[in-house]
Amino acid sequence: MNDLEPGCLAIIIESVFGHSVGKIVQCISIKGNHSEFGPVWSVRSQTELVSEYGAKGHTMDVPAKWLKKIKPDDLNKDTSKPKELENI
Repeated sequence: MNDLEPGCLAIIIESVFGHSVGKIVQCISIKGNHSEFGPVWSVRSQTELVSEYGAKGHTMDVPAKWLKKIKPDDLNKDTSKPKELENI
């Protein structure tokens, strides 16, 4: 199981239709257990989230296995790659 805890940041890495994949969220609390997906977290986001039912909002319940914790050091990494423009 991942090391999620209340207040930590995570990225959504999976969802039923992919609507919220890639969104950064803050974990609020464990909501309960899903019979198929296991522990479920209540999360919130500054950007809009979309559920598998099409509901939109800034809070949602997400299975823990669909979340990847973001470590504070990960936010400071520059992952951009410079690219040279081709001559036109």
